[in-house]
Amino acid sequence: MRTINLEFRQKQSLNLSLKLWLPLLQLPLQELSGHLETLSYENPFLEVKRPFEQSMGSSSGIIEELVMGQESLHEKVLEQITPPLFPTPISQKVAHEILCDINEDGFFDGDCEKIAITCNVYTEYVEKIRQRFSKLEPFGIGAYNVEEAFLFQLDALSEDIDDELYNLVIKMIDGLAKVDKYAKHHRFEEAKAIIKKFSNPPAVEYKATSKQVIPDFFVEVEDDIILRINNDYYPDIVIHEPFSSKNDSIKDKLKEARDIVNLLELRKTTLYKIVLLIVERQLSFFVGGELKPMSMAMLADELSFAESTISRAISNKYIESKLGVFPLKSFFTNAVSSKELSSSEVKNFINTQIEYEDKEEPLTDDDLLLRIEKRFSIKMVRRTITKYRKLMNVPSSKERKKIYKVSGGAIA
Repeated sequence: MRTINLEFRQKQSLNLSLKLWLPLLQLPLQELSGHLETLSYENPFLEVKRPFEQSMGSSSGIIEELVMGQESLHEKVLEQITPPLFPTPISQKVAHEILCDINEDGFFDGDCEKIAITCNVYTEYVEKIRQRFSKLEPFGIGAYNVEEAFLFQLDALSEDIDDELYNLVIKMIDGLAKVDKYAKHHRFEEAKAIIKKFSNPPAVEYKATSKQVIPDFFVEVEDDIILRINNDYYPDIVIHEPFSSKNDSIKDKLKEARDIVNLLELRKTTLYKIVLLIVERQLSFFVGGELKPMSMAMLADELSFAESTISRAISNKYIESKLGVFPLKSFFTNAVSSKELSSSEVKNFINTQIEYEDKEEPLTDDDLLLRIEKRFSIKMVRRTITKYRKLMNVPSSKERKKIYKVSGGAIA
């Protein structure tokens, strides 16, 4: 009986440590002190001292204001790519690839066939996984267009409305341009009210948002890599030792306080290992070059971590170098072919071609596609080029031609 009780307490202790550990790993640096203070309210042996910069409300130069709408959307969806909706490693891998091709509006503008090749699965399987995005928040994410995004959002409401109303809304979505033809239906106003509540685009609430971020690490790359953790924003923790007691609840609280200290240090060492490997893998970027293909799976394998641990660890974390402040997630870029070629290199090539193009006859996406295939000896589809151009906020060839005429040959 004593052995069973001991095993139960050990399991309980492990569950508590995991419950404490995961938030400590995932939280951004600016929210760490607040989280620890909340824990201290329930633990009489734990005292949290905020760092000087935070207690004084400093706005020193190491705090940057960044637009974070797309990152927040990415994080929101990423944390939902888990069982039971995505139960296997391959389903999660496909879902991650789909997520990479979801734009800031929340629409999927990728190529299912290309993802199928990358993941070594059938195209139909990729589409099947994409359809599961209808279950993810924000509802409508991963749809091809507005109509499908509305259908995804309707699917989320299907249990709350009856079949007659559900079928009417489907008909109205299919004919959005002529929705008034259903005006005589006795439930038209109900259906219209439902459609009006749908988000268009599906990620609208994640756009144009901003927040303060604090870099977790500072990196300098000269003859060697110098990586420095931002200790100035880590709180100090004091443990108040109680009088000797055999009371189990007191001993548990004291152990919890000590665990928090150890787990905070574990956060630092875990992040240090991950960031150091990121910098080593992306060294060319820090000396003025391009990002190389790198996935979370690659890091997880090399560090003997679970891929989910890497995902949690890089969530809302930033690194500052002489080039600026960057989210860790931005260093993960897919290869665009079987070669060691990243999307970042292709984007940079597109930018260079447009910079020196003929202002009278700007390069079309088809022209850019031919040049890219010739330069890198790879096969791509025009839609991918269009996607990259839009991500870089580069106007189409027709729009650029108009801008050149107005601005005298330059794009602002």
